[in-house]
Amino acid sequence: MAPAKRQPTETGAAAEATNIESSIQTILKDLAEIKTQLSKVDLLEEKLDKLQRALDQAKTENAALKKDNEKLKTDLANNNKLLLTTQHNTDSVERHQRSWSVRIQGVPLTIAEERDMGLTMQKVHKLVFEPILKGAVSSGAIRSVPDFEQLLESAHVLPGKTGSAKPIIARFRTRFWKNLCFKHRKEHALRTTPTAANRKDGRPGGGDGNPSGAKYSFPFCDDLTKTAFSKLLELQADPSVQSVWSINGCLRFKLKNSPSVRKVHSVFDPLSEILK
Repeated sequence: MAPAKRQPTETGAAAEATNIESSIQTILKDLAEIKTQLSKVDLLEEKLDKLQRALDQAKTENAALKKDNEKLKTDLANNNKLLLTTQHNTDSVERHQRSWSVRIQGVPLTIAEERDMGLTMQKVHKLVFEPILKGAVSSGAIRSVPDFEQLLESAHVLPGKTGSAKPIIARFRTRFWKNLCFKHRKEHALRTTPTAANRKDGRPGGGDGNPSGAKYSFPFCDDLTKTAFSKLLELQADPSVQSVWSINGCLRFKLKNSPSVRKVHSVFDPLSEILK
């Protein structure tokens, strides 16, 4: 005969119900925690989505900025090219306007001669150009020496150091007379007594190829533009340069290691480019 089944007691049922309730509460707490974590994940995903959209927007804006930057670079290059062209054209016009003129050094003038253009022209004609023109007559280049008013259109005195002869800008009536004076200057211009200190051949106011080393008493050169004159000074100061001069406002020079004559094609080029 089989043993009879034990019926659960009331106390045991209560304990089991308590355990089930506890398990349910634990599960509910876990579910709440999971729900909280899921909410955090959703929030994080939302933030990541916003961040991605912001990143995409930044990439778009950056691409636009790069495009604008390239356009600015192109515009700047075009503006620089236009500016350089304008500078060249302006310098060319100014050089042409100065092509009838020369800058003269060392002519002593009285106060009256400084203030009167006619007297300045007469003094310049007598001391600077008359000896050259007489030499040109003797060589058969011209028939007679022109008077000062036939030779020169104007002459004005520039500011200078106190106690020193001030520079003079003299403008010829024609470039024929200017070129003639340059052509015969070497043989017939007045010169100082040669010394060991003035044998720098080819420098403005120097020997100009004269073997004796004597300097011109009243040196003159082209009336250069400001830019060209600055470039001439740069070339003079460079230790590799033997001599510098100008022809109708255009610079020429020789290097110490070469006999060839070189031309400055643009006074706006850096010195390193000119000397290459």
